[in-house]
Amino acid sequence: MSIQSCYQVRHSSALNKISGRLPEGREFIASFDVLLSVPQNAKIACIDRWYGNASERKCNELTRHFKQRYVITSENFESLQLYNQKTSRDDFPWINHFYMLLDDPYYRWATTDFMPDRFQSGLIEIPRSRFDQELKKQLPETVGAGSLARYGQNLLTAIRDNGLLEGKGKKIIVSPALNVKTMAFMLYTLSDLGVGSNDFDMSPLFRSILKPRDLLVPLFSEGEQLGYWDFTGDRERIKLNLNHPNLKSWLEACI
Repeated sequence: MSIQSCYQVRHSSALNKISGRLPEGREFIASFDVLLSVPQNAKIACIDRWYGNASERKCNELTRHFKQRYVITSENFESLQLYNQKTSRDDFPWINHFYMLLDDPYYRWATTDFMPDRFQSGLIEIPRSRFDQELKKQLPETVGAGSLARYGQNLLTAIRDNGLLEGKGKKIIVSPALNVKTMAFMLYTLSDLGVGSNDFDMSPLFRSILKPRDLLVPLFSEGEQLGYWDFTGDRERIKLNLNHPNLKSWLEACI
């Protein structure tokens, strides 16, 4: 599986501390000011309680990591803020998943490699010992047993928060419903980042959705009816031509 340049290869250690954090992520998106520095935003976050009762130190940590996760470019973040305002919070787990997929190689490995391979084989339960065993192969050799356990726990928690796993102890792989507007937001974002819409099939995003092509065809047919794209594919390959030049123009026309 090839990885396009928009998928980052660096890892933020903060993932091991903050995990998915959906409510805090939505508040960050609604409130973060790209014209201010991270420390300035973190100070406002603490005063205005973006993250509830989080300490000043925690506000700094959350704000720094959320900026890495969500602020790809100022223009894209402006579009994300608009999308966040105009859509239901029920759609946000997929958006959070998408930005984590772009941002972190270990999260991406878990959701585009480890989980799809098991899911397609009918193995929907994730034994913790097996997950940690496979994760260890992805991590630097210097990572010890304690850190490996924390990496594994926080990755699985983030994936569960984003809706792709169920259960607190016993983790079961699931594939939640995907809204066509959310799919469009993700595809137009990738297009702005230089990934053509016809590169979607078998991409990291495609694999992480955990749905066979025949279940995605109705979604893409719906998007065509709404004027988001021209769907030129079928159950053998997902292909489409986007009908707007960029994410901003799609949002203005459709959201």
